[in-house]
Parts: sequence; C-alpha cells; structure tokens
Amino acid sequence: MRKRTIGVLLGAFLLLAIGTMGCSVSQLIARRAPVTVTPTRTPRPTWTPVAGGIQVATPTLDATRFPALALTAAAQATAAPTPQQLVPGSEDKIFVPQPTGGGSAVQTVVVIIVTATPPPSATPESLPPATPLPTETPGPPTATPTVTNTPPPPVMVRVTVDKANVRQGPGTGYPVITQLAVDTEVTVVGRNRAGNWWKICCVNGTDVWIADSVVAVEGPIWLAPEVSDIPPPPPTAAPTATPAPTATYAWPFRTEGPAEGYPLGQNYFSVKAVIYNGASPLWGYKLRVRKLSTGEEWLSEGSQSNNWNWEVIGWPDDRKSDCPSSQAGLLCLKSNVKWDSNGVGVPMGDDRWEVTATDRFGNPLSAPVLFDTSAANSKWYYVVSTSRP
Repeated sequence: MRKRTIGVLLGAFLLLAIGTMGCSVSQLIARRAPVTVTPTRTPRPTWTPVAGGIQVATPTLDATRFPALALTAAAQATAAPTPQQLVPGSEDKIFVPQPTGGGSAVQTVVVIIVTATPPPSATPESLPPATPLPTETPGPPTATPTVTNTPPPPVMVRVTVDKANVRQGPGTGYPVITQLAVDTEVTVVGRNRAGNWWKICCVNGTDVWIADSVVAVEGPIWLAPEVSDIPPPPPTAAPTATPAPTATYAWPFRTEGPAEGYPLGQNYFSVKAVIYNGASPLWGYKLRVRKLSTGEEWLSEGSQSNNWNWEVIGWPDDRKSDCPSSQAGLLCLKSNVKWDSNGVGVPMGDDRWEVTATDRFGNPLSAPVLFDTSAANSKWYYVVSTSRP
C-alpha cells in the first residue's frame, strides 16, 4: 500500500514537470518574430562642432530595424534633425524626440565633446615676411666744378743792349758762345741762386746763360727753377772786356738795406721780416729758412696783412711806453712774418743760415739773405722785403 502511494506521487510529479516544460517551449516559439536583414543602414546624422560646448546630434529612428514604428512623412518633417548644444556647467537639458503614435523604440544619442583648441602661436615660419623699410636712395652727387688750370705764360728775356754776350755758364769766367742783337727774345729755362743770371733756350740749339743786367724779364719769373748742377768755369777762361752788370732786381721782392741783428741771449735762430708793397703789409707770403751746414729747410707761417707786430728795441727813461708811440727815446720795429728754430728743436750754434721770401707754396720770390750765427753771441735778425713797383 505504501509503495503504491509513492509510485502515484512520482507519476503525478513527472506529468506536472512535462506539462510545464511544454508550455515554456511553446511560448518561446510563439514570441520569436522573423527578423528581416537589410544589407545597408541609414547614415548617422552629421553635426558641426561648436568650440567651447557640447554638440548633441538629434536622434533618428532606424526604419529598417523598426518598420512598425517608422514616422510618417509629416512627423519626419516635424522631427527634422536639429542640433542641440549643451554648455558645460549649465542646467540645460537634452530633449530626445519621441515617435508619434506612442510606442517605444531604441534610439541612439551621439554626444560629441568639443575641446576648444587654442589658435596656433605665431612662429617665425608662419609670420608673413616683414616688408623692408624703404631705403633712402641718395641723389646724384653734386657735381664738383672742374677747375681749369690755365698754364702760366713762359718767362721771357728781351735783350736791351746791342751785341749782348751769352755764355756757357752764369758768370764772366765762362767763355762767350755768341752775341744777341737788341730786342731779341728768348725763353727762360732756369736761373742761378743769386738770380743775376738766366739760363735761356736756345741759341744755336744749346742752352746758354745771359746776365740779368742786359735783358728785361717778362712773365712769372718766380716759376723759373733754380739750376744747381752748374759746372765750374774752365780754368783757362780769360776774362772778357764785357762791362760788369749793373745792380738790377730779377725778383718780385728786393731787400731794403742790410739785415739787422739784435741781442737775443738764447741759442736759437730767430728772424722777423716785413713783406710789403712799400706801404701796406702783404698777406700769405712766407720765409724759407735753410741751415746750410745740414741742408735742413723750413717754411714759416704766412705773412699777415691786417696789422703789424711790434718789437721794442729801445725804451725811454721811464720804460712805460709801448709801440707804436711817438714818445722820444722809444724805438720799435714792425713785422708781419717770423720764424725761429726753437719751434723745431734746432739750436742756432755757429753756422750759416739762408732766408728767402717765398709765395705760399714755397717758391722763392727774392734773392736769399745770408746770416752767420754764433752761439757765444746769439741774436735775432730783422729783414725787410719790398715788392717791385
């Protein structure tokens, strides 16, 4: 009896289990719906990133996956994609549109986080090339006027006596080459240092010498060069009966009287001079000073024409007067050019010095004046040169 009861219970439990499994399987089979697979999908919506915020794309329903819930044409026009922007930190909300007619559908919302990218910093390569500043174009140089140097006229001598002797050298100790008639004109090519003989060209094709006393000189005679390589006269040359030349001035300036010396008390050579036209001082002329023992040569500063420099050489008893003055007993000397060897560091010593008046370029304009100096009896010297009338 007991075994029968257990058998009945087991059979009832088995039937109950089989029935339950059958319902579950039938329900599972009934719920599955056929799925239509399509080869393509509707493209996802596009959007434009917005700097500084979050761009939200409006979701759309995939009609291929949910044909029963597809929107009508009017609903699709109403639900046209409208991008929504979500600003970080604000309380704005995102609204997801629902399909018309109710129901539910799976939708995809795409949120794009846009990070503002700072503009690239300017680099030397990205900067536009700098426009160079316009440079100042110099104008054409100012034309320097061309100085046309007119050559000076030649120095000429015109014979003033009949049968004037011309010689082989500057002196009566040289033999006579020939004689020239009065008014004969010959070109000067040189002079001796003293300026009393002229070397002329040419007589019978040869340079010869003629005395200054028998000619008249015309032209810029200070441009005639000094001839230094003069051979001595032949030892057999006999003096001729030609009269000695008279004293004439072959230079633009002549010396007025002998040179004067005054006590100095210091061992340097000093000379002060007047270069004038007989009344007024002349400007720009110089003194050429030569120390004959060494051959050293110097030029002074140019002469002044605006005033005189005065030197007192004798005072009256009270010794209170200054030059110029008419007070009795006051003696003064005037000058407008000077030079001394102290300025060049050369002692005077026992020597011979030569002083010549020159133009501003150092060309001689007067015969040289000689000074014999002594260290035991030092003096300063004074000379006056006058231009020819």
